[in-house]
Amino acid sequence: MLILWQKLSYLTANSNFFIALKAFLASITLLIPGYFLGFSEFAVTAVLGIVAAVISEGDDSIKQRIINSLLAIFCFTLSSLLVTLLFPYPLFFLLGSCLFSFAIIILGSLGKRYVTISFATLMIAVYTMLGLSHDVESGAVLSNNYFGPNSLLLIAGAAWYFIISTVLLKVTLYNPIRERLADIYFSLGLYQQEKSKFFSQENYDHKTIRHTLSTLNINIVNAMSECRTNIDYHVGEKDISHELQHLIHLYQEAQELHEKMTSSHFHYGSLKRNLNNDLIIAGFEQVLKQLASACTQRGHATLYKQAYQHDHGLTWSLAILKQELLTLETSLEWQLFGPLKLLFRNLRKADELLINSEPQNDQAFLVMAPRERLPVIQRLSSALHLSSPVFRHAIRLTLGIALGIAIILASDLHGYWVVLTTLFVLQPSYSATRVKLKQRISGTLMGIIIGATLLYLFPTERSQLFLLAISAFLFFYYLRQNYSRAVTYITLLVLLAFNILYQQGYVVTIPRIIDTLTGCSIAFLLAKLVLPNWQYKQFPKYLVEAITANQNYFHEIIKQYVSGKNNDLPYRVSRRKAYVADSHLIASWKDMQVEPNDKRHKLNHVYDISRRNHAMLSALSALGVHRNKIIDSRLQQDLALVAQLISSALLQTQSTILSPVNVDKFYISEIEALLKRYENDDHKHTLLLIQKLKQIVEITEELQVMADDMNLVEYPLT
Repeated sequence: MLILWQKLSYLTANSNFFIALKAFLASITLLIPGYFLGFSEFAVTAVLGIVAAVISEGDDSIKQRIINSLLAIFCFTLSSLLVTLLFPYPLFFLLGSCLFSFAIIILGSLGKRYVTISFATLMIAVYTMLGLSHDVESGAVLSNNYFGPNSLLLIAGAAWYFIISTVLLKVTLYNPIRERLADIYFSLGLYQQEKSKFFSQENYDHKTIRHTLSTLNINIVNAMSECRTNIDYHVGEKDISHELQHLIHLYQEAQELHEKMTSSHFHYGSLKRNLNNDLIIAGFEQVLKQLASACTQRGHATLYKQAYQHDHGLTWSLAILKQELLTLETSLEWQLFGPLKLLFRNLRKADELLINSEPQNDQAFLVMAPRERLPVIQRLSSALHLSSPVFRHAIRLTLGIALGIAIILASDLHGYWVVLTTLFVLQPSYSATRVKLKQRISGTLMGIIIGATLLYLFPTERSQLFLLAISAFLFFYYLRQNYSRAVTYITLLVLLAFNILYQQGYVVTIPRIIDTLTGCSIAFLLAKLVLPNWQYKQFPKYLVEAITANQNYFHEIIKQYVSGKNNDLPYRVSRRKAYVADSHLIASWKDMQVEPNDKRHKLNHVYDISRRNHAMLSALSALGVHRNKIIDSRLQQDLALVAQLISSALLQTQSTILSPVNVDKFYISEIEALLKRYENDDHKHTLLLIQKLKQIVEITEELQVMADDMNLVEYPLT
């Protein structure tokens, strides 16, 4: 029994499985009674409401879940009511659908949870259109009632799911936080595993490794952002439970590990050339791999609520590596040995963080930054602007829905799957739309093939109801991890539902393909032609944000070289914003790669700038990891002057991006003159400080030259 309970806890820890399980339970508890009472058609319609409800759901506290569920029910009711009232009047129906679609998408600007509610609301609207269109096709007279049976069943199905989900939330209240934390530690493990290749005896291309690391860093930052959002849903509670305290502690520990793992202590290619000691290099490679494995184990322990068992082999390897390093202390130049010793210290501190990651009786965590929330009116007004991505997406999606409805009305067809396909495929960016388009087409074709086969093999209503429930489960299981498979199962669900409701399983196969291709074509054309957010126009903005964030992070680091090390809030906030800005810069370059050829302006330059910015962040991280109070008053004064000059150089780089005026003053000579005084200093922290400051200065100059060569200002900031 204990083993069975453990296996069940493993499954519920997987949010994809648990969401799918809730959807299956809600569906099966309607389909089984519906079958035996002779109301299968009603039950199937309610299942479509369940589909919309699941999509609208976010990760919340119990109180917030209830509020969001009521808001979703209100939006569902309003959308279904408007469609029912306006459907008999084509012109008003078209105009009303456009206005409502635009308004409900703008609602998504209020926050992530409102995005899912607005999307699901549009789904309910389309499902209502489908039901009404089939009533017309069957010759039924549309009722004058505000709500037809289809509308009531859709809303009832959604309400039933919300009840089940809220009841089960108590069991899995903090599971979303655990899953995001596990994602962070898994991503940190992959990052460290990739970084170990710098020390490998195999000849890996270091440029490729750096590119992979910058891409992996996006996954870490995204997981951290999602984890922080989930934590914010609960920290407002009066009494923070011990479990939540521990999870917050793990989140803040992950931030520390991220800084340590991102830090770069020297040029790894020159290290292998100058060190000429394969044993030491292999030792560092082994420690990095073991640290990667330890992060993965920490992730598994967090996800499955198990005690973390630290790999003492890592501690042992560090002890051996320390002894080997001591033998080199007198024979190596300090410029090479100093960074090696600091790298070792960094790895040892990471090991200590993991060892002490298990919860204590009174788990302490640092004060978290308050949530940055603008007033509702201000968020809505900022979205109602042409430069707002939400506004642009609202325009495109409204046009897509209008085109779909207009085509249907003009051709006297009732294939509202065109509208539904457009709704699913059209994304805020061209690159995301292109990916969804391919997945939607392939998934639909596969779903139709499987569906037609299953309808032939299982002709009875009972078997098809069971297959429908299984399809709902598989759709939600794959929705967030494999969209193409998810489309396959939602297509299968639709075919089964149509066969049960209207005995049209085979009849809708070819129209379904035509509708899918039509909807995908509309989505693709709108993403490409209507207010597109091409990355060559967005990149200068992201670069300015990254440089600004790096400057603030650098300022907070230097302050602690004067005042002493601490993990106060301004430091942690500046560090987080620097990592987020860097991930946006890399993501912009990645998106540019899949855009049309004529929109990939100077793609190689964009890549070089992104890579150099990540190198600057790694240098800043190294300074941050080893920040400590400087005792030498002269060095303090010179450091303050160098920091001021570097800040001026970073501001000058921003000016180069924002203004066409060429500025030739790089502050290089002044900074080099100040740093030259300390070139022979034998203190390892001073040496690292000087080396990293030089690197930051060099990268700043490179970024300014690259930005000037690209002439970024010819693409206005949007």
